[in-house]
Amino acid sequence: MNSEFKKIFKNEYYQIVAGIVFGLILIGVFINKKMFLSVLAIIGSFFIILNLIRLIDVLNGNKTNLKKLIKGTILAPIILGLFVGFVGNEFKHLGNTINDYQIFRDFGIYGLFLAIFIVLISYSFKPKEKRKISFFGLISSLIVFPLLLISSVTFINRYKAEKAINPLESIVLKKESEIDGKDKNDSQYWIFTNVGIYNEKFKIESELWNKLQKYDTLLLFMEKGNLGYEIVERIEKKPTANTVYN
Repeated sequence: MNSEFKKIFKNEYYQIVAGIVFGLILIGVFINKKMFLSVLAIIGSFFIILNLIRLIDVLNGNKTNLKKLIKGTILAPIILGLFVGFVGNEFKHLGNTINDYQIFRDFGIYGLFLAIFIVLISYSFKPKEKRKISFFGLISSLIVFPLLLISSVTFINRYKAEKAINPLESIVLKKESEIDGKDKNDSQYWIFTNVGIYNEKFKIESELWNKLQKYDTLLLFMEKGNLGYEIVERIEKKPTANTVYN
C-alpha cells in the first residue's frame, strides 16, 4: 500500500494535479476574506501557475528545475504578497492615527535615506568588475523601504496600545462620500473634524455616517500609541442622554 502511494506521489502528473487543486482550494476559500487572508488566495493562484508551467514542460518532454521555478514563481510572489498585505493593512490603521501626515512625511524621508544607504553599501561590497547600480533595483528600493518603514512604525505604535479612560469630544466639520453605483460595499464615507491642533479626516461606516450631521458632537475613543502618536480606536455620535462608556 505504501509503495503504491510512493509511486503516485512520485508521478509528476499527480503532483501537478494536486498542486492545481490545492491552488483552487486556496482561491475558493480565501478570495473574499480580509487583507491578510486574501493573500492566501494570491498564493493559490501562483500554485496554479507553477503547476501549469510544470505541465507544459512535462508535455514537451522537458525536466522542470523545481528549485529555480519555486524561487521565481512561488517564493518571490509570496514575499511580494506579504509585503503588499502588511503595507495595505497598516496604511488603514495609519488613517486612524492623529497627525498621520507627520509619520508619512518623516518616516518616508528616513526610508528614502535608508534605501540609498543600502544600495550604496551593496554597491561597495561588490567586486570592482561587477559594480553596477541597477536602475530597477534603485527605484524598487526607493519605493519599498519608505513604505516598509512607515508601515512598521504604524504597527509598533498601535501594537497593544494603552486605551485612554475617557473619550475626546469633537465636532463634525464636514462629511464626504464616494458612492459606488455597482457595489455599495465598495462605497467610502469620511468625516472631517479637529483633534487638538490637527485637522483630521476619518473613514467610517455608512451607518454612522448617515446618523451624523454637520456640527454634531463626536466621541473619539483614543489609544495612547507606543511611539507617542495617538490613535482613534473607534468613533461614536455623542448621545443626548448621559451614557456610561465601556
